[in-house]
Amino acid sequence: MKKFLIVSTTGMGDSLWGTPALRALKKSFPDSDIHFLVNTHWGELFVGNPNIDKVINYSPKWFRQPLTGLKLLRHKYDHLLIFHANKDIMRLLPWLRYRSFLAHQNSTWIVEKNRVRMAGEDVVHGVQRRLVLIARIGVHPVGGQMEIFFNDADKRDARAFLDQHALSPQNYIYINIGASGVHRRWPEDRFLTLTEKILQQTNYKIIFGGGPGEKKHILEMREKLEPDRCYDTLGVPLKTDSNIISQARLLITCDTGPMHIGFALKVPTVALFGPYDPRGTGPFELEKNICFMVHPTVQGDFSPKMDFGGGDLKKIDVPRVWNKVQEALSHSPGP
Repeated sequence: MKKFLIVSTTGMGDSLWGTPALRALKKSFPDSDIHFLVNTHWGELFVGNPNIDKVINYSPKWFRQPLTGLKLLRHKYDHLLIFHANKDIMRLLPWLRYRSFLAHQNSTWIVEKNRVRMAGEDVVHGVQRRLVLIARIGVHPVGGQMEIFFNDADKRDARAFLDQHALSPQNYIYINIGASGVHRRWPEDRFLTLTEKILQQTNYKIIFGGGPGEKKHILEMREKLEPDRCYDTLGVPLKTDSNIISQARLLITCDTGPMHIGFALKVPTVALFGPYDPRGTGPFELEKNICFMVHPTVQGDFSPKMDFGGGDLKKIDVPRVWNKVQEALSHSPGP
């Protein structure tokens, strides 16, 4: 029986991009033992994934790593595959026992002989990078759709949240105002103006989502809006929150973790892109009626041949996003 250690210790989206490769890996080696080392903040998203035999939570803090190292030292892996990691993973490498080591990143801390080069296009999507990586050990892809799996408890907790606020599937729009960095965030005042427009022009209710850093902004926004139509998922566990997203009529978000949750669950999504090229971080093998993209410098339809360059989210105004929201609602099924 082959044993794999998959390392994906950075962002939420980086980790979700690995799920198509995990599916292909399990199909090629159905009797294998696949361990998934993932940032502790996102670990629960991968619990229950049938293509993962063991989820191992990872912290980049040095004083937590020896305990993780001791857990990993018990295993001897046939393949160590780095789907995505930062330099801090180097502290853990001496604890690992493996026969082969492959990564697709060009980071200087990865020895050249262990790197899998991306051939062809200048921009390669994160999902595709992982599929190219596993091809080096003879694994063929079985589609590029990301996946999240829910158990009965996840569904029950999400249903309890919706019932508590008199919400039902498809009668609310989920707005994620957070992002992993300031450069990836649309200004809060524009989210507020957009929300006011949605409340005025539609009958939908609103659920706000975001991380701890957005709590103050979300509470301030809610104070200015209709209290019986606006709610938030502050303090709700990530897996429950994801199931709540899965039942939304529409998700509105910047290019950040919850966007990839929406893509994985095939939720119609208005996605605001800024500094990163959507060909590398955006939708991958999704139907057109799932993702409605907005970019500071691109008007109209997106083309794979376009040079997106870097974009400033502040250059995206509310009318453009509102037009996309209307377009998305006209394509997605109603309640």
